[in-house]
Amino acid sequence: MNLLVCASEYYPHGSGIANVAHHVVERLRDRGVACTICSPTGPDIAVGSGRLIREIAVGGLLHYWHEVSRLRTAGDYDAVWLHNPLFPSRSPFPNAVATIHSTYLNKCRQGMAPAPYYRVTAALERRSLARTAAVGTRFTAVSETVRADLEAIGIDRSAIALVPNGVDTSCFSPAADRRALRREWGIPEDRTVVLFLGRVAEAKRPVRLVEVFARIREAAPDALLVIAGGGEQLERTRERARALGLGDAVRFLGPVAYDRVPDLYRLADCYIMASRSEGSPLSLLEALSSGLPAIVSAIPPLSFVGDEGLGLVVDFDAPGAAASIADFLGCDLRREGERARAYVTMHNDWAVIADRYLALFEAAAEAR
Repeated sequence: MNLLVCASEYYPHGSGIANVAHHVVERLRDRGVACTICSPTGPDIAVGSGRLIREIAVGGLLHYWHEVSRLRTAGDYDAVWLHNPLFPSRSPFPNAVATIHSTYLNKCRQGMAPAPYYRVTAALERRSLARTAAVGTRFTAVSETVRADLEAIGIDRSAIALVPNGVDTSCFSPAADRRALRREWGIPEDRTVVLFLGRVAEAKRPVRLVEVFARIREAAPDALLVIAGGGEQLERTRERARALGLGDAVRFLGPVAYDRVPDLYRLADCYIMASRSEGSPLSLLEALSSGLPAIVSAIPPLSFVGDEGLGLVVDFDAPGAAASIADFLGCDLRREGERARAYVTMHNDWAVIADRYLALFEAAAEAR
């Protein structure tokens, strides 16, 4: 099979979409699938501009997808894999599978700022995805929330498959010696380390996280919050932590090189995220695979953590949130983490996810 993969970012440039596409492609190649990557940075076909995407967001994305629609070699492929397509006009690919990682509709409904921007982008998204569906494209959603968003946009449920994100369970695995890792990173060996790793952005609610952690510390004084990542909310979060007098109870590591991330999970005891909006966060799966139980916000895409017994689901705005989290930190976190590791190994290993995508690509090729 010859597969064309179209994504607005691709590994090692980018994050969520880039990593999903890369991991699935590598496993498809192991199965004999010839994959051609089309992104602003290639590596096989380079169209669009990563700079425009970074600087003008949706304008840069529209430019990228316009250039994708003009590819003259599109007919050379048995199937096409589109990641969050945003075609300005009709999709040229009748043999495509479109994977939707998140939606502007959800961000608009969440009231994310600036509100006018998300109203406009949600409208553009609705029009584009309707035109993409019109040529018979099959969709995949990374979570139930994204699937519900697609239905609200007007995509027929029968055309949407639920395929969650995956994780490299061999790379993200529990530590053999956590104490040695903590010494290397300068983390005290006797603390209960609660880790957040990701973009320090509004959707992740980092300020709210440190506010709740300040109350957690009252009941769990040995707890240490480690925040790894950069983003527009980083300085504001630092300032809030200082104002709350958290001192060395919160460590800000800033951006961490990807090859160091597995060890960062391994030195922690628990993972935490207070997000108001998510698709299927890779960092959460990486943490679970690394043997960390998770404390997550009470939003639908993260509810499986509670449903499957992988940690604690909590409303970070509720008065009792801090007490619930402190109680959870007092349980046997290693045993909780073993359950988390077993779950993602069975359900979310990239090999399992790649096989599910391959079946969809083969069906698209046959229907061509």
